[in-house]
Amino acid sequence: MKKLPLEVQDRKLTEYLLIYQPKYDKSIFLSLAGYTPKNWQILKQDILEAVEESDFSKPDKTQWGKRFTIGVEWAAPNGHLLKVITIWQQDEGAEVIRFVTLYPDKSQEN
Repeated sequence: MKKLPLEVQDRKLTEYLLIYQPKYDKSIFLSLAGYTPKNWQILKQDILEAVEESDFSKPDKTQWGKRFTIGVEWAAPNGHLLKVITIWQQDEGAEVIRFVTLYPDKSQEN
């Protein structure tokens, strides 16, 4: 199967993940790892590099397309290992798999 290109939209990071949200906030988790709105490009690069060589889960079919989950880890700017679950989606008819969100992977906590 041909591997489709991955896309992380800049605004997904600059207007959502790195900005405090009253519901389902990830900005505090990411800021503790060293990511801020000023260095959002590093977060984008880290996500793409971590996922690039990983295997996606079997897709779930949604009304918008196929949704994939992948657990990854990488060294964050603060030097600690960041473990997250990333969500990706291939919209109907799209030739790209786009980043939807991420959240802490609590399944591997010690």
